[in-house]
Amino acid sequence: MSVYQVSCPVRTALTMVEMHVLEGGGFEVEPALWCVLERGHGGLHHTPGQALPAGGGMPSVMVWLRWPDGDAFGPSRELLVLPHCPEQFLEGCDAAEACGLPEGHAGRHGWEFGPPVTSADLPPGWLL
Repeated sequence: MSVYQVSCPVRTALTMVEMHVLEGGGFEVEPALWCVLERGHGGLHHTPGQALPAGGGMPSVMVWLRWPDGDAFGPSRELLVLPHCPEQFLEGCDAAEACGLPEGHAGRHGWEFGPPVTSADLPPGWLL
């Protein structure tokens, strides 16, 4: 866990209707959710609402909640299925990591989040 908040500090609460719609998936439905995009991003805020398992010939999907800044419960707020960002860190390696954000997201990819790196964070040259 990072001691730095690198994601967007905006959060929203689910309505009772949204909580009911999101029940029964892979996640326990949380009543308050944070935007998962990079701090200072442009455009709509996004947070995963529920993971739905594959079945009946359909692939697993992520249901996202997105809303505009300053109007969290307005008419532009929506629950929808969005495709995953196709970018991967160390693609082709055994330890590849998917971005985890929706395709076309604003800001950095999910694996790029973390505290700022300085020369103090690097191992000494004799270890390399």
